[in-house]
Formats: sequence, C-alpha cells, structure tokens
Amino acid sequence: MTDSSKKNITQEIFKLEPDAIIEMFEIDFSHLKNDFSFLSKTHKISLGGGSVEGQEGDHLYRFCSSKNSQKAIIWQGKPYQPLPIHTSEFEIPSDGRLPRPKLTIGNPSGLLSSIVAMNYDFQGCKVTRKRTFVRFLDDANFNSGNPSGAPDENAHLPDEIFYINKKTAETKTSLQFELASILEMEGVKFPARQMLANHCSFRYRGEGCGYKGGPCETESAKYFSQYGVEIFTHPGNDSPIQFYNTGHITSVPFVKWKSEFEVGYKKGDVVNLPGGKPPEIPVIFVCIKSHVSPSPNPYVSKEFWIADSCQRTLPSCLKRFGSSLINGGSQGIPFGGFPETDGFSHA
Repeated sequence: MTDSSKKNITQEIFKLEPDAIIEMFEIDFSHLKNDFSFLSKTHKISLGGGSVEGQEGDHLYRFCSSKNSQKAIIWQGKPYQPLPIHTSEFEIPSDGRLPRPKLTIGNPSGLLSSIVAMNYDFQGCKVTRKRTFVRFLDDANFNSGNPSGAPDENAHLPDEIFYINKKTAETKTSLQFELASILEMEGVKFPARQMLANHCSFRYRGEGCGYKGGPCETESAKYFSQYGVEIFTHPGNDSPIQFYNTGHITSVPFVKWKSEFEVGYKKGDVVNLPGGKPPEIPVIFVCIKSHVSPSPNPYVSKEFWIADSCQRTLPSCLKRFGSSLINGGSQGIPFGGFPETDGFSHA
C-alpha cells in the first residue's frame, strides 16, 4: 500500500461520517481440482472450469452481499457477484482465543449444495475477506466515473484470511460454514491442533480413519434399511458384496460409478465416486431406486442415490470398528478425537 493510499484509508476511518464499507469475499478451491463439467451440462454454467463472470482462473469464486443495480461490484478490476451473505464472529475474543467466524451464504436452487457435496464440504478452502469504502471503488462501477473522484485500488482495510473448517448448517436457501485460522487446521502439529472430545478430525475413509468396509449409515445417521435396502450388491451382479479381512478392518472392492452403465443400476447397488482432490478417497453411494442408463450423478440425485456418511463421533466409530474390540482385537479404534478431555477444565 502506498503512502497516499494509507493516508486515504486512515482519513476515511476517522471521519465523523465515513462512507459505507463494502465487504467482499473470495473462496479459493484450487486444491480440490474437481470436475464440474456436469454443472455445465445441467445448469449452463462452468463454475470451476473456464471463465465465468465473477470468477478468475479455474477455481476462484468472488462474491459480496452488495450489488450495483443488477451487476457485480468491481474492485481492483475483478467482479464480485451479488449473493446473500451473513457474517458473524469475525472479532478477536478478548480471552486470547482465535476467532471462529461464521459465513452464511445463499444457496440458490440448491446449486451450491451440489458443488459443496462434491468437494468434502469445501473443507480446507482458503477464504479471503476484503473490505473497502465505496468512495475507493473502481470507476467501472459508475456510469460517469466515481462521483467522489477518489478511486484508489490500494486503499482498503487489511485482508483477513481464514480456512473453511467445516459446514455447520445447510438448508434449501443457505449454507453456513465455520472458518478457522491456518493455525487450527488439520496437519498443524500439537499443541496447535484443537482437541475435541467427541469429534473426529479425520476424513471419512481417508488417512487416519482407514475404514474400508461396506456402507454403514446416511448423512442423517439413518440405516440404509430405512430405504428398503437390506443387501448390498455389486452393479450388474445379483450376489451380495463379499467382505475381506485385512487385519482388524474388513474391506470390500468397490466399483466406480459410470453414467453410461449398460445394464443400469438396481436398488442395493454400491458404487464408488471419489472427488477430485488427491489422493482419491472413496466416496460410497448406495442405489435406493432402480434405474436404467444413463444414470444421474450420485452427488446431485438423492432420488436414486444416498451417500454413505459418518457423523465423525465416537458412537459412529464404534459402529464401524467396535466388532474388533468385541472379538478381542488389540489395535483399538482409529478415532481422531480426544474423549479423555470431556469435562476437563483448568483449575
């Protein structure tokens, strides 16, 4: 920031009646590298691939809660698309804890749900919060130039960078994410890692978890029998799936989903459709309604497919690995939480 820009932003902050502040956000999901081609076919957009108004490069999405008539806000030459947003808890707590901001964004037609579901709830994605005053916005926002005559792309409040820790709420109209500092993200060594009593930080079926067995429960902790699925089968094969013992974990070979599966899928078929983030962690779906080819994408078609999910709690872990303890196993369960901290407090 130049000296003149520092002076401009400082003078505006200390005015008795400062200009309105514009709050903008960027979500960078470049590390996910997923394939969004199906969105282009079904929704006529190419989010995450190719150029879209409001998006730079392949995997960067810009948005803000303000709009210029029906157009995007232009800041530093980049368009920020209007989208309903509510933010909270960005302030730094006085007790020394790191902030855990909440970011609630609009979910038009449930489209964002589809994208988030395909990408591990955007966990680990970088979120940048940008703020400036209206008077410093680009001339492109105004029909005859900035009326204040003071556009300055370097005059802004310091950028705030967080990372998506988890999705905390989802409805037909909105999604809420909890953000965290880089110091609290998975992979940072103890003692910086947050210790939660009944929440596993491992990605389901990924490193640390290691579960390789068959489907267990849905996202809402329902058993698949509630959908009338009593036996899991391989696509194109009427025989039940066979499990194989590998130490204290039972594993099953999963068949990858294909849209043009020649014999179609029947109720009870189990398929694997991993996301694009390497390494490819299995994402298992169960067919709950028989259908013919072409098969709808399991991520967005809950009429035909239900994902195998984990609540990432201790009871959920016991559902999958508890039998090894009952049968005298000595390796325990790979729960990524810290049950021993439950009820712990400093004296």
